[in-house]
This record gives sequence, structure tokens and C-alpha cells, in this order.
Amino acid sequence: MLNNIIAPTTIEEFKNKMNNSETFVIKGDKSKFKNLITLDEIQATLNNGCNWSVPVSIIYHGARQLYIAGDVAWTPQALNKTKVKEMIEANNSFMMMNQSQINKQVAELVTSIEDEFDMFGDAHIYVSPSAESTGYKAHRDRPQHKIYIQIEGTSNWQIFDYKDLDEEIPYLEEEDESKHLTERMNFELEAGDLLYMPPDTFHKVRNYSGARISLSIPFNPSDYGGMRKMDRTHIPLKDIWNNATTSE
Repeated sequence: MLNNIIAPTTIEEFKNKMNNSETFVIKGDKSKFKNLITLDEIQATLNNGCNWSVPVSIIYHGARQLYIAGDVAWTPQALNKTKVKEMIEANNSFMMMNQSQINKQVAELVTSIEDEFDMFGDAHIYVSPSAESTGYKAHRDRPQHKIYIQIEGTSNWQIFDYKDLDEEIPYLEEEDESKHLTERMNFELEAGDLLYMPPDTFHKVRNYSGARISLSIPFNPSDYGGMRKMDRTHIPLKDIWNNATTSE
């Protein structure tokens, strides 16, 4: 499946750029990723308020904010859905981690990336409800590589070189950007486009043109203390159900 999403770039070309620590965009037809994740799937996942182990995060004041209730009957913690609804209606973007099994095709994609690069991967979904929604401060991610897929809408990307910056600092306040960052790239990622970004790349993302849905796939070589890769086997319940009922 990885071959399909990076086409017309080949795996060999992709790996060469990756090994050279290049940040690059693969342009695609606007419908290329249209059915990779649907709004219905995102809405269903967002409304699973009992799934507190991977709750939705609201992007507010440049960082992730959680709204969790810890005094709910029948479950240790649950999403404060009224507050989350208010924050999304107030034009705040949101992010959902650990979504590599939101559907069969995403599961197959993340697994194919793990297999090809012999790394551990995940899937994060970013949704901005309208133009000028909130976004993160300029930041870098380590040690993970990133494949970023624009599913709907557009997002503006700034890629920076940095200087005189402590290695432990993961992000910068806006007033400190000019001291440490020099813009290297500034581009619009459109629906159907794919971006690869190496570890330790300072970047900032905004959506100026309207609502957007994006899929970020981080992957890294960490062995997680000997832990195994996730089993993303698809369970075809409908087929199992139909076969059982027709054989009766």
C-alpha cells in the first residue's frame, strides 16, 4: 500500500531522499486520498467518549489540551464531550492519536510502512473545522520520521532551520522564533499531496483557506524496550456473521 500513496515516486527514490534527510512533497490528484479516512469515521471515533486511553486533544494556545472527567460511573475516565464540542465549535482544531486502526486501509498503510522501514508506526488525525483554526507552536518531533497526508482542504507549512538552540527544547514561543529560526520552506499542502519530514525538523502548520483533514504517520526505529508491533488484523465481522447465519 505504501507504493500507492507515494506514487509516482518509487520506494527507492523515497528511501534515498529519506536517507539524505530531505523534506519533500509528492503532489497528487485532489481525490487521491479522499476515501482514506471519512468524516463519518472521524465523527464515530470522536463520539466514543469512553475511549479515554486515547482521548481527543484540543489544540489550544499552541499546545494539546485534554478535557477528561475522572468521576464517571462505570468507567475510570471519560471524555468531557460537552466541553470538547464547545471548543470545536469555537474554531479550535483537534487531534486524535493512536488511530492506526480507524479503518482497514489505514491499518494496512501503517503496517506497510512498518514493514518497509522496519520501524514502529502510528497514525494521528488532525481536523480543523474552518479557516484560521488553531495550530501548534513552531516545534520539532524526535526521534520519529513523518509522512503527512492531506486528505481534505489545504494546510500551510513553514519549515525552519534553527541555530543557538538547546537540544532539549521541543518548541518555541512566537516571540522567540526570529532569534532561533530561519524559514527554509513555505508551501501549501493541497488535498492529494503527501509530505515527508525527517526527525528534528522545526515546522509550523496553519490552515488559512478553510477546513482541513490531515493524517500524520510518525514512525521511528525505537524498540520500545522489546515490545512488539501492533496486530492490526482486520476482523471481518459482517462476513463471519453472514456465513454463520446462512449455514444454519
